[in-house]
Amino acid sequence: MNLREEIRSISAELSDITEDAALEARLIIQKATGLSRPVLLSHPEREVSEKDLLRISEMTEKRKTGFPLPYILGEWEFYGHPFYVDPSVLIPRPETELLADEALAWLKKHPSVDSGFDIGTGSGCIAISLLLARPDLRMTAVDLHREALFTACRNAERHDVTDRFSPVQCDLFSPFSIRFSLLCANLPYIPTETVLEIEPARFEPFSALDGGSDGFELYRLLFGQIADKMNEKCLILCEIEYRQRDLALQTASLFFPTCSAEVLEDLAGHPRILRIENNG
Repeated sequence: MNLREEIRSISAELSDITEDAALEARLIIQKATGLSRPVLLSHPEREVSEKDLLRISEMTEKRKTGFPLPYILGEWEFYGHPFYVDPSVLIPRPETELLADEALAWLKKHPSVDSGFDIGTGSGCIAISLLLARPDLRMTAVDLHREALFTACRNAERHDVTDRFSPVQCDLFSPFSIRFSLLCANLPYIPTETVLEIEPARFEPFSALDGGSDGFELYRLLFGQIADKMNEKCLILCEIEYRQRDLALQTASLFFPTCSAEVLEDLAGHPRILRIENNG
């Protein structure tokens, strides 16, 4: 069977699983064969070996169970960079790129800031994306789970930023007594009842999704730990659920009464990022 025929076959098999069946078919074939996208598109008549056909079949069958494609591929893109992913970490999502955008825009206005924190780092995609954009920056990447930090460290090695990437296994900001200027957090924010109903909970780590009764339990804990540790010029960025605009602003007002707070919308127009800024 040649590449063209295999793409059509896999696309048909995945049509009930995803709206992007053809794209997913190409990605599976690329991973299984090691062929680049240009080769795949320019040589559709190329025959696929029996060994590669077996790998393609195994990956396709796994995808048909609903298992996420990024985990099957072992990597996913965030902010234009590839990151290793596995079931110990959440799959990077494009909505989170808004958080990186905001952090980099603020850093551009405050060039003297040379360090930051990424709380709940997971795959490390936020911290590492900032490091790749700012060669003078250092990031402390915090996660409670050793397996997640191992994946984050693999990604730091992959992108050659290990000298500026400091992984710490701990609970939020609890062990730190220092002040900070930049803090990014993508903590579990989905209410427990909702987590039980959503598709990602079948395969992605439950602990990285469950934010407690109203989805904001961990953010309240974090805010309690950092409220008195902000520098005069300081930015806090937190990803939130689309229904949490009012809750996020109320919570920010309670813990950071002298700071400005706003909720930014993603490209779909949904509330996505809580932005808290201290201007001294």
